[in-house]
Amino acid sequence: MKAPLTTLTLLSSRLRKKLTENDSFMAEQMLIRMEGQVRTLTCLINDLLDVSKIQVGRLDYAKEPFDLDALINEIVETAQLTSPGHRLMIHGASHATISGDWDKLGQVFINLLSNAIKYSPQADHVDISLETVQDGAFVRIQDAGIGIPKERQDRLFERFYRVDTSKQNDVPGLGLGLYIAHEIIKHHGGEIMVSSEEGKGSIFSVSLPLHVSAT
Repeated sequence: MKAPLTTLTLLSSRLRKKLTENDSFMAEQMLIRMEGQVRTLTCLINDLLDVSKIQVGRLDYAKEPFDLDALINEIVETAQLTSPGHRLMIHGASHATISGDWDKLGQVFINLLSNAIKYSPQADHVDISLETVQDGAFVRIQDAGIGIPKERQDRLFERFYRVDTSKQNDVPGLGLGLYIAHEIIKHHGGEIMVSSEEGKGSIFSVSLPLHVSAT
């Protein structure tokens, strides 16, 4: 959390100087960068709050049926606007109604999609696949990025764990996103898995049980 705070301090100092010099263009650029750091800091704080709630069993969940495809399409559409450098392509459809918390599950898929984009800086696309098999709906997010060493994949969903490689050190984070995602999916009776090959990319798969109507 020190990194965005340090950057904000530096940017605010430079902004004050540019305003004194009446350099409105550079001042605007400084403000844009500051807003980005504030968003980063907000995400870090929210992750820490979620972890604290998970640890004491107080992370609240809504439970209502909703269209899984609608959730994924909304998230992908928003992510595409903020990540024009990658083509986010949805394949198939689950046609599934699931029971759970729209916002919490949305948080999971936002995290997975954001990771796919961040860890594939040289690629130009991310694939999102949807399907239903028997009594479960599946969402798979596949990138063509740097991948994850096989010997480190078993610990990905541990709290505060980050894959320590030179290729990933430039990406900020606390190692909480996947831990939180795992806990949310587990609460919904589902499962999250990873398949990855270093240098070729990763596939994160989420399975969720279908909503069963009361009779």
